[in-house]
Amino acid sequence: MTESNTPVAIARAFTQAWTGNDMERAADYLAEEIVFDGPMGHVEGKKAYIESLKGLIGYMGITGAQIVVAFGDGAQALLMYELNTTVYGALTCAKLLTFHNGKIQRDRLTFDSYVIRKGQGA
Repeated sequence: MTESNTPVAIARAFTQAWTGNDMERAADYLAEEIVFDGPMGHVEGKKAYIESLKGLIGYMGITGAQIVVAFGDGAQALLMYELNTTVYGALTCAKLLTFHNGKIQRDRLTFDSYVIRKGQGA
C-alpha cells in the first residue's frame, strides 16, 4: 500500500486516493466495519463509506487536497488539510483516523460547515 505502513503514511495515502477520486485504492485502506462521524452525518461500513465519499466528491466538486500537517502514533493519525472544491472553494478540515490491524477503522472529521449550510439556505 505505502512505503511506510505507519498510520500517518496510510492516512496521507488514503486522503490522496479519495480526493483524487481513486475509490478502489481508497477502499484498500479501510476496515470493513469503518465508522465515520462528521458535521454532516454518520456512516457505518466500508461500502456505505465509499458511497458517501463518491457522493461528496460529486456534490462539492472535489478536485484534490493539500495536506497541511499530519501527526500520529501507532494507532491513530491526525490530519489537517485544505479540501479543494469547485462549489465552496477551499475548506480547511481536520480528521482523526483510528486504526486497527493496519486499516482505518474510525474517521472523525471536523470543519467549519457554515459555508455549506449557508449555501443550503441555513
